[in-house]
Amino acid sequence: MRPGVNPGGGYGGRPGQEHLTQWLAQHQNMSPQQQEQMLRREPGFNRLTPDQQQRAMNTLHRLDTRTPEQRERTAARNEMFERLSPEQKQDVRGAAQAMAMMPAGRKALMTRAFNDLRHIPPNERQEILNSARFTQTFSPQERHVLGSLLSIEPYEQ
Repeated sequence: MRPGVNPGGGYGGRPGQEHLTQWLAQHQNMSPQQQEQMLRREPGFNRLTPDQQQRAMNTLHRLDTRTPEQRERTAARNEMFERLSPEQKQDVRGAAQAMAMMPAGRKALMTRAFNDLRHIPPNERQEILNSARFTQTFSPQERHVLGSLLSIEPYEQ
């Protein structure tokens, strides 16, 4: 089985290719420089645009600075994102962009809500987003942003 080019997220997952979790496990005992060399040798890497290649390298470098638990969480998030339809992926990207463009106070409030909801089982998150407390605190658009971002967020007990 050949690894896919997943350190940038979403480039692999085709039949016969590994996902980020397997790729990282296979290359975990290598130095960051060796991992970068191995990624550049991946069959699909050269078919990516230069921008996609750079994003893959940037993600690999970010992952190298994280703890194993943080890497696992990022890999799980990537795996969940890969399973989405193209429309759902676009919705998540739009939600991330909307969150980034919010005024600082709203963004801080949304970030706190997001972090709190990460600890709620996924099947209960929507109920909370529709609760009276959330409908009074957040606009429908803000609740949609939270729901979209949470759709790829692994449950953290």
